[in-house]
Amino acid sequence: MIVENKNIYQRINAIMKDCEYLQKKGAAQGKGIKYDEVMAMLRDLLIKHGVVMVVNQKSFEPIKEVGKQTIYQGMYQMDLVNMDNPSDLVTHTAYGQGMDGGDKAAGKAHTYAVKIMLVKGFGIETGDDEESRSEKMDKKNTIDQPQLDFILSRAINENNMVNDLGARILSAYKIQYFEQLPASKFKEVQAIIKGAPV
Repeated sequence: MIVENKNIYQRINAIMKDCEYLQKKGAAQGKGIKYDEVMAMLRDLLIKHGVVMVVNQKSFEPIKEVGKQTIYQGMYQMDLVNMDNPSDLVTHTAYGQGMDGGDKAAGKAHTYAVKIMLVKGFGIETGDDEESRSEKMDKKNTIDQPQLDFILSRAINENNMVNDLGARILSAYKIQYFEQLPASKFKEVQAIIKGAPV
């Protein structure tokens, strides 16, 4: 375990840095990420950074009948505790609902609330597909100054106006300014420029 003399906020921050992206998959009742996926990712990180998770049920009551099943709602509190200083903690609360005709509603409500508190509390990124995530990352990782200079040398005319080639590039990559071009697309643009007539 790599734990220095860190407070709970520093430990949570370290866990957030180590968290991975969780892709939403088809869950039993619609799309979403599963509790087990969240715990599989976080368990070792909680241990590594010396954070203990303590969950308490604050309330639990039936709220609606649906056929032969009952929807129950519970309020849950989760403390993320610095294991080296138990008075150093962060508290999250959430409501969870569970529906069942037997005795599983309580467990379903508890599981849902804990999953939500963990995902939101650690800022875990979730999404429908990996492609949309990579597009977002592309927008953050744009071309550097030498790459921009290369593009500008061919995409701007002598009057400092965007020429036809520049307009095609801006349109093709759906950007307003050349500085917004994702770094991952530079080689494509470079090939287009090199293949364009002078």
